Amino acid sequence: MVEQSKTQTQKDYYYILGVRPDATSREIQSAYEQLYEKFGPHVNISGMDPDIMIKNFREICDAYEVLMDPKMRQEYDRNSAQLRQSMGDLRNLWQKSADKPQEHSGMNTSGIKAAALAVELECEITLKEAMKGCTREIRLSDPRPCEHCNAMKTVNRMQCQNCRGLGYFNVERVTDVDLPAGTYDGMEIRRPGCGRYDIRAKSQGDLILKVKILPHPVLGVLGRDITVTVPVTLYEALLGAEIEIPTASGKVVMKIQPLTHPGRVYRLKGLGLAGADQLVTIDVVFPQKMSPEEMALLAKMKELAQETSPRDGLWKTQQTPPPSGPIS
Repeated sequence: MVEQSKTQTQKDYYYILGVRPDATSREIQSAYEQLYEKFGPHVNISGMDPDIMIKNFREICDAYEVLMDPKMRQEYDRNSAQLRQSMGDLRNLWQKSADKPQEHSGMNTSGIKAAALAVELECEITLKEAMKGCTREIRLSDPRPCEHCNAMKTVNRMQCQNCRGLGYFNVERVTDVDLPAGTYDGMEIRRPGCGRYDIRAKSQGDLILKVKILPHPVLGVLGRDITVTVPVTLYEALLGAEIEIPTASGKVVMKIQPLTHPGRVYRLKGLGLAGADQLVTIDVVFPQKMSPEEMALLAKMKELAQETSPRDGLWKTQQTPPPSGPIS
């Protein structure tokens, strides 16, 4: 499929450059130079996504290229009646530029060198990796100034064939980040100087990894505690037993007390994340089949039982007389 030409694109180039449709070439050139100073790759606007900044500056470059070429502008003008669409992201960018101070060439309005922006990324790890620690390979894209047009005047940069007037290239980079043992869900790990290169500050920003622990087929995570529900037989619950418990680091043996009720929670110290605990909830599984001998033994146990019925309290509640006195 043939790529759509710039003059056919559904963009309002006059709106993008902030000029009238009858603007002269000198006015268009002046508008572009002002926009470059405000939104070029050397500028950062606090709170704006860098990807949106790049996208909008490319639109500024495209608008300048079309409107400065007489033939392309003439073709564009023939279709301009259908090209008056709003530029939501760009309008938002202009508004933020008007409301907040801008920072150029690594210096802010106070004359102090601006700090490079940090980049935040989500890092997914398994529960086992969270317990033992791991290393993650992080891929980043760094903007680097274009050597061919870096020293040119603003208007002459549009002629650069290497970066198409953007003034920079994106260079892929891989960095390894070590995650310590005991990493927990939601934890933020900051690595100074490992983030993206900030052209404005002329330095590397920080890298912030937000940890997300992937679901485990058996274990759960509650804050920094690890949770698990373990089924036991009726006889183990009644008589007590030593049973194997799955943990993020492997199996351990845990002793359950006699007469353990369903839903009882045991706490295994230090087997959670970052020194927290593992919570073991007991689920009593009743037998599906019983032999006549087992039934006879249970009947004998019922005869020997000395406990009262657990439902006695229900009848006492129902037999309580109503309060005396008139009813309002």
